[in-house]
Amino acid sequence: MNDKNYILSLDQFVEYFLLGSPARSTKAIPNLFAKVPTFKTERGMYDHFTFKFNKSKIFPGHKFVTTAWTSASNDPTGQAIDCGMYPAKFAPEESSTAAGDESRRTDWSRIDLCIECKLDSTSQDPFDEKKLDNSPEAVTRREVLGQILSYAELVFRHQQRQFHYMLLLFRECARIIYFDHSSMVVTEKIPYTTQGQELSEFLARYGRLKKPEFQGHDPTAVRIEKTDDPHDFHSLVRKYAENCLNNNAEDHAARLFRASLVDSWPIWRLQVYDEQTETEHWFAVGKPHFQASGVAGRGTRGYVALPLLLNKNGELSVPPLAKEGEPTKPFVYLKDAWRIDHPRLQKEGVVLQVLNAAKVKYVPTAVYHGDLGQACLSYTKWAALHGGQACKLKPHQHYRLIVKEIGKPLSEFDRGVSLVKAILHCLQAHEQACVAGYIHRDISASNILLCKSDDGKWHGLLNDWELAAKYVMGQPAAVNAELGDCPVLERTGTWQFLSVHCSNDNQRPVDIPDDLESLIHVLLCYAVRFLPHNIQDDVIGLFLYRYFDDYSKSYSVNTCGPAKYAAVQSGGIDLTLLTGGVAVPGKPNMKMKDLLKFYSSAATTTAASENGIAAPTPESHPLNSLIATIFQWFKAYYALDDPIPEVATDFLAIDRAAASAAQQEQPPAAPSSSTAITTGSGGGGSQETSAASDGVVAAGNPAQASGSDPMSKMTHSAFKSEIYRSVRYLKWPRGDKGKDKRPKDFVIPKKAAATPAAAPAPPAGGSGKMNSTKRKQKRGPGSNAKRRKSVK
Repeated sequence: MNDKNYILSLDQFVEYFLLGSPARSTKAIPNLFAKVPTFKTERGMYDHFTFKFNKSKIFPGHKFVTTAWTSASNDPTGQAIDCGMYPAKFAPEESSTAAGDESRRTDWSRIDLCIECKLDSTSQDPFDEKKLDNSPEAVTRREVLGQILSYAELVFRHQQRQFHYMLLLFRECARIIYFDHSSMVVTEKIPYTTQGQELSEFLARYGRLKKPEFQGHDPTAVRIEKTDDPHDFHSLVRKYAENCLNNNAEDHAARLFRASLVDSWPIWRLQVYDEQTETEHWFAVGKPHFQASGVAGRGTRGYVALPLLLNKNGELSVPPLAKEGEPTKPFVYLKDAWRIDHPRLQKEGVVLQVLNAAKVKYVPTAVYHGDLGQACLSYTKWAALHGGQACKLKPHQHYRLIVKEIGKPLSEFDRGVSLVKAILHCLQAHEQACVAGYIHRDISASNILLCKSDDGKWHGLLNDWELAAKYVMGQPAAVNAELGDCPVLERTGTWQFLSVHCSNDNQRPVDIPDDLESLIHVLLCYAVRFLPHNIQDDVIGLFLYRYFDDYSKSYSVNTCGPAKYAAVQSGGIDLTLLTGGVAVPGKPNMKMKDLLKFYSSAATTTAASENGIAAPTPESHPLNSLIATIFQWFKAYYALDDPIPEVATDFLAIDRAAASAAQQEQPPAAPSSSTAITTGSGGGGSQETSAASDGVVAAGNPAQASGSDPMSKMTHSAFKSEIYRSVRYLKWPRGDKGKDKRPKDFVIPKKAAATPAAAPAPPAGGSGKMNSTKRKQKRGPGSNAKRRKSVK
C-alpha cells in the first residue's frame, strides 16, 4: 500500500475527505496546538496532547486515552498505539500492574481515531515528498511506515469499516492520514505555529460528525452489545448455537459458528442486499473464519453466519428451533469483500448463479449477493484532484455474498488419496465451468475446500470465483482475454501457486494449462506438508519457501522462483541443492541427484543401522507415479518455449578439410555427409540436413524430438484420466497423513534462496506492512514471517 498514496494540502484533505456536516456547537474551538512545549520524549508528547484534548471539552461523547504500554489481549501481534479517541462509554479504563506500572490496553475494536507520536519530523516521517511515490528509502522512516500500516490493519481487522483516519504527531508539526481499500491519502506537514488552529478545527469537526459512517464505520454492520440480561440478543445467538450442537454434536457448521463466538471478539449483525430479488437480509456473525491480511485490496473475510428473522414488530430475531431441537434456519457462509469494481469483471455471485444454472458440480451454491453502495473515496476523488493524470489505483466496491456450503480447509483431508480426490473434484468443476463460460484464474490452497455431501461423504469444492473471467472453450487465450479479462488486473492469482508462465509474465492471460498447473502445485504443497517423504523436517520450511514463495529479479518485474522453474523445465523436483545429494552405496566420494520421493509411511529412513547394514527403504507412495507423470508433461509443454536452434555447422570438419587442401595446394574439400551447412543469402540458396543435424534440433526441443503433442496433455481430459487411473488402480495407504510439517515461525535464513533474491514473495493481495520496532510486545522469528504471504 505504501506505493499507492498521494499527498494533499490540509484544505484539500478537508474538502474531499472529511464527510458530512458536524453537529452544531456554540462552543468556540480553541487552538489545541498553541504554545506546544519542546518535547524530549514521546511519553511527554502523548501525555500532553491527551490531557489537552480532553480538557478542551470540545469532543462530546468521546475520550482520548493513552495506551502506549500494553496491546489488546486479543491481538497476537502485540501492537500498542500511543493514544486514541474512543466513544466515552467504551474507552479503556485505567489499570496498572502489580508493580504499579500503567497497563491500560489498546482496544482495536473500539478506537475511533488512532494517534501516533514521533519526535523527529524528518528521520521518523513515513512519507518522502521528494519521491514520486512518496515512499521513503531510509530504514527508520520505512519502519515508521510499516508501523502505521500495521495499526491501520488492526483497526480494519477488528472493526467493520469503510475507511479510517489516523493522526501522526511530531514535535513541531503533524500529518493526517486517511486509509481505505484503494489507497492512503496524506496531508502535507501541518506546522503547529501557522496551522494549529486549522488542525484543531479538523479534529473538532471529526469528533462532532453526526453519523458513525462519516467517521468510517460501516452502516450495514451493527455491533450486538453484550449486557447482563440473559435474554438479550447476544445471549440468544450463543444459545442457538449451543442448542444446535446439543441436538447434533457432529454438526460441522454449528460447531464452526459456536467456535467463532469468542469472548474477545464482538458479534455483529451484517446486512446482505440481494440484487436479484432486491431484498435485504440480516445475519449474525462472530469472529471471521477467514480474514485476508493488509488494508489495501479486497480485504476478504469469511464468516459462518446465522440467518436472522424479521418478527411481526419489524425487529430482528434469532430463529426458533424445531420441536426436535433441530435448527429451522441452517447456517450459511457469508463472504464480505471489497471487490474490484470494473464492468468487465463479473461479480462472484453472478458467476456462481451461471454455474449453478448449468449444474456445475463441486462449486458453491449462491443464495444472495449484492453491492452495498460503498466505494473507496481515494479512487473516486482521484480525477478531481489529479485532472487527466492516469489513475494508478484500483476501484473497489463493498460486496457481500451468501452461499449454502460451509466447507473446511483442504488441510483437514484424512489421507493422501482423499487429497488427490479433492483435486480431481476441483478439476471436474473447473472443466464444467469452462464449458459453462467461465475460467477460475485463482487456483490456490485456500480456494479449495472440503465439503460434506448430503450422503455424508466429503468432496472437494472449488471456491472463490471472484476473479473468474468469461471463457469460450477452444478459443485462443488472447481471444478469451478480450471477452472478460480486466485491464486493471496484473498477474491474476496467488503467487505461491501461479503457473511458471504466469509468474514470468504479469500480463499473460490465464488459460486452462495455467490453472491445471496451479492445481498440481496445490497438491504438491499439501503432500509435502502432511505426507511422508525424503525431506528432513528441519529443512521443510526452506523447501516450501524456495518452491512456493521465492522469486527472481528480472529487468523490470519479479519472476518465478528458481525451484519451481527448474521443476517444470526438468520434469521433476530435484532436492540436490537442498540436501547435497544422495550417497552412492560403496562409493563414499560419489553422490547422485536427490529427487523428491513420497513414502507410504514415515516408519524409517535409509540411514545405516547400528550394525552397518542399510535400513530398508520405506515403501514408495502411489503419489510418486502421478507427480512424475504430470511433471514430465510439464517438461514437454515448457519445451515448446525453447527457441529452435539454427542448424549446426561442423567447423572442425571444415578446418580439417581446409588444412588438408592447403597442404596439397588444392581447393578445400566439401564437408562430409554428416555435416549440415546453410548456404546462400537474402533468403536464397539451399539447406542440407543430415540425421546428425536432426539430432541437434531434437536436443533443442524435446517435445519435437519425442514426436508427441504436449498440448494434448495439458487438458482437462488428460489430467482427469491420469488422476482417476491413479486413484482407481493404485494401492493407497490408509495411515499416510501426519502432522503439519510446515514450521510455524519459519525465518528466511541468509543465502536461503538459490538466487540472490532471498526475499519475501511479491504480495498477492497481502499486507504491505513492515515490522514495527516500537512497543511490539511479541518479537522473534514470527515477526519476520509476517512480512510475507505464507503458503496456506
